[in-house]
Amino acid sequence: MSNKALYITAAASVLVAVCVLHFSSSDTQNVSGFAVDTTAGIKAAQWSDNVTITLNPEERTFRYQSDGIPSTYLADAYLVPDDPSMMPFSTNPDATFWTLDAGDIEASLIDTTITTQPVYSETPTQTMLGEIGFAINGARIFNDYEDMEQTIVALDDKIIHDHAAFVDECNGHPLGDGTTYHYHGVPICLSSKVDVRGEHSRMIGVLQDGFPAYANQGEGGVVMTNADLDECGGHFGVTPEFSDGIYHYHLTADEAPYSIDCYHGEVEIAARGGRPDFKAVAEKLGVSEAALTEALGDGPPDLDAAAEALGISVDELRAVLPPPPGQ
Repeated sequence: MSNKALYITAAASVLVAVCVLHFSSSDTQNVSGFAVDTTAGIKAAQWSDNVTITLNPEERTFRYQSDGIPSTYLADAYLVPDDPSMMPFSTNPDATFWTLDAGDIEASLIDTTITTQPVYSETPTQTMLGEIGFAINGARIFNDYEDMEQTIVALDDKIIHDHAAFVDECNGHPLGDGTTYHYHGVPICLSSKVDVRGEHSRMIGVLQDGFPAYANQGEGGVVMTNADLDECGGHFGVTPEFSDGIYHYHLTADEAPYSIDCYHGEVEIAARGGRPDFKAVAEKLGVSEAALTEALGDGPPDLDAAAEALGISVDELRAVLPPPPGQ
């Protein structure tokens, strides 16, 4: 071998070594399309007794099963609106309610499979109404929105009548029929049990894309705000369950959004709640499918603006759209 060939080989070896040193496991998780193994973190999470986690190494998934009722806290009673379209209730004095007692909240079984090899994507995917993730205490995690008009509840709609609240102290509530208890913000009654003052939050759940979710304490216990996070409410960093670092989400309490409005992990449409049959809806409205999808947009739609763009009333549009999954 010539001296030139030896030099090139040696230089290439040095370059590879440098790349290996700098391309650590935490760095690789910043690369779009790179899968990270969350198995160890799933094992380390503090799952409650009403949650069953079954790992499947061959399929690189885990199965999450629960009764859907949080093991940590339920309020004594919840307000159920007579007319949900009058949200936000905290600014609507004409809204009326009836009361649902905690004893009337029913189990809503969860049995789902989530990847243990989540893949980060540079392109976010909008979360849909309905469940976007699952908490360690057996409850569901929803995004911020209570309806198709993107009404934000959690800390922004803390209306109380006769000692009953629409959203409880944990930023959660059931549906009006007493099923599907879920969180729209930091589940304080859960995070307060697992978090340690001055330290990063412990994992409180996993989203549909497989990446973990946390309350609002970052490294050193620093309170995380939306300004510290990306458009999906996440960032890369070390957590108690992932010492090499991982992309993860934080639910926040400084200002809306409080929950997660988009995924930065690859996720199938079916896993994020599906989508309406736009062709059938368009036929009912007498408009083209292209016009309908353009009016509704990619995220939770502004129905008033969409109806105006289509030249119909918002009531006509709402009547033909299917109910949001889990809502």
